[in-house]
Amino acid sequence: MTYTAPAIRTEDVAQSLGPWLSARLPGSPLVTITDAAEPAQGFSSRTILFTARWDEQGTLTERRLVARIQRDVAVPMLADVFHQYRVMRAIAANSSVKVPNIDFAESDPAVLGAPFFLMDRIDGRVPPDFPSYHQEGWVAELSTADRTRCWWNGIEEMARLHRIDWRCFSFLADGTRRAPDAVFYLDRFVGKWFDWARNGQSFPVIASALATLKDHAPAAARSGLVWNDARLGNTMYQAQGVEVAALFDFEVATLGPAEVDLAHWVYLDEVFSENFGVPRIDGLPRGAEAVAGFERIYGRPMPHFSYYMAVAALKILILSVRNYGNDKDMGAPAALPDFLVSRLAHYLGEFEAGR
Repeated sequence: MTYTAPAIRTEDVAQSLGPWLSARLPGSPLVTITDAAEPAQGFSSRTILFTARWDEQGTLTERRLVARIQRDVAVPMLADVFHQYRVMRAIAANSSVKVPNIDFAESDPAVLGAPFFLMDRIDGRVPPDFPSYHQEGWVAELSTADRTRCWWNGIEEMARLHRIDWRCFSFLADGTRRAPDAVFYLDRFVGKWFDWARNGQSFPVIASALATLKDHAPAAARSGLVWNDARLGNTMYQAQGVEVAALFDFEVATLGPAEVDLAHWVYLDEVFSENFGVPRIDGLPRGAEAVAGFERIYGRPMPHFSYYMAVAALKILILSVRNYGNDKDMGAPAALPDFLVSRLAHYLGEFEAGR
């Protein structure tokens, strides 16, 4: 189900959230909400930052929070803000992975015009997408050694995410009793997104690649949560240094092999550099260097990594086929599909040559 977001102004959110939050706190104290601001970002939900203050037994309590409010979206896989809520709650309950704490949620659209949840606000810095972190910003300004540490620190945190047993996310399992493999991932996410994106049109290159990857999927060494948007731009780092502060944006999380996320992480480096005509900055591993590091961190061989690079290339190509329809624009150049088609062919060729 989708919800049409009301024309509620950011500054009016305080008027609605104050009484709502008050009713959910012990003793129902008067809650004052200030500093409400809405960043111009987010595909699946509105993001509103604010500070809540109330008196708790004579002591002023202040909590900096983030509201994630459901948007009216055309993409079925992005239509439920509580998907992300359930995933993040399960991560927090079953691991020490750094994700924002969530204490409050509301499914009734009467409060803000759409379902929402509140999570703690975490301070830090995030590598920018536009303009690309390869081109400018704090990542580009790091030394090569620190940039490499930053990249691998993100992988180390993601590895903790992948160690959570997939059965902790039973609401994503669609009734399966077997460990979800690459075919599960391709069927339950990539295939569904393609069915929506093609909108009755024919895309033989995509259809053929999807069939090839399903027919020749390697056995999964381990299954778990697939973040599904694993990239530097969804990783918050501490305000100083290159330690990870939080992972976020789990709107389309699903299940499958960890290699799906690792390949996506590597592939998005290519998209945000070569695709946009920006020279790739030094210090970000790729190819054999990246795979060797993944194998060390995960403690197992990854002999079929080119297969997962092809999966990542296919997924991103599918995302370019149809507009999300929620007033957001990725700012992609006209040549984006050509680049993605060529990279898909490249990684499919690598995989088929190694079979």
